[in-house]
Amino acid sequence: MLDTLETWAHRVWVERDPAAIDEMCTSESCWHGLGRQPLVGAEAYKAFHQHLCRLLQETRLEVNHYVEQDGWMAALCTFTGRMSDGRQATAKGAIHARVADGKVLEAYNYFDFLGFFMQLGLLPPDTLDRCMKGEPVGTQG
Repeated sequence: MLDTLETWAHRVWVERDPAAIDEMCTSESCWHGLGRQPLVGAEAYKAFHQHLCRLLQETRLEVNHYVEQDGWMAALCTFTGRMSDGRQATAKGAIHARVADGKVLEAYNYFDFLGFFMQLGLLPPDTLDRCMKGEPVGTQG
């Protein structure tokens, strides 16, 4: 399972190869925690991937620690991205995934995307504080 996650991390995020997504998932593969709704199937994940690859000139996903049991893997990871103007950010997080035969079948992603986008300057630095106080950030729409 570690081999599958490390291959995914390299091919999808370092090489930025969308064909790897097709090869390493099924039409029913499901990713939670990457948007408002779960991403189901390769096309949905490729849309997510494409958005981040357009925003970020370089991306990397590193597996820092992992455990495996009964077809599941829990991994502590670091996602790093750099924009074309040099701004970069890092998000620590975790992936809890069910993997079989070299394919990601189901994954639960827990990354600090709020902090990531604040580091890039795409959200105000006080975003979390304002939300915790019940204050809106930006415009609704």
